[in-house]
Amino acid sequence: MRILAIALVSIAIVACAPEPQDNQSLIAIDVLLEPDQTMLRKSSEWNARLRELTPEGFELDESHQPHITLIQRHVRRDDLDEVLVAVESIARNFDIESLALTAVGLYHIPVGDLGLAGITIEPTEELLTLQRAVVDAVNPYDAGAADEDAYVADPSGTPFDPFLFEYVELFVPDQTGANFNPHVTVGLAPTTWLAEQESQPFSEFQFGADGLAVYQLGNFGTAARRLER
Repeated sequence: MRILAIALVSIAIVACAPEPQDNQSLIAIDVLLEPDQTMLRKSSEWNARLRELTPEGFELDESHQPHITLIQRHVRRDDLDEVLVAVESIARNFDIESLALTAVGLYHIPVGDLGLAGITIEPTEELLTLQRAVVDAVNPYDAGAADEDAYVADPSGTPFDPFLFEYVELFVPDQTGANFNPHVTVGLAPTTWLAEQESQPFSEFQFGADGLAVYQLGNFGTAARRLER
């Protein structure tokens, strides 16, 4: 009887044990600022120039929305509604449309033989305060590592670079606070050409934000699909 009881307890423990986390249950999200028409126009102009050099690069469109990332995370799909509610609360408490933003330069991240280019933005105290609020609200839902199943597949079929998964996993703290590099990604181009452009004087310009939103990430960290409750 004792052996049978031990066996039954063992079966119960196995039955109650939580299942391993399945990447299918994770989603890669980007909490972001939607820039106004001034930045949309400038980013589209740069995107057109980059695509002349690199036709295989992506076009800014509905599945590649220009944006300013505040935080990127892998979260459980079951937690997504709570994340969206938290972001909505922040949007109500911040006057997003009053943000005064300044584009100050160009930068790129190497992606294989190309560079992922962006227009950099001055990290004002107001912008940093907003990011801190978003990080405090969203980071508790972080689910750790994920793979391409958490992302929107690229329409072109371009495979994912595993660097993206690590970038999102380590976004906090690598891209937050003193490390925050606010920018609007504008496309892909040869790194030598981008480095030359970055060495040239940049015509700064002011712009604003139209809102705070949550998107599912696509390839190259693009804002691919807007998420709603």
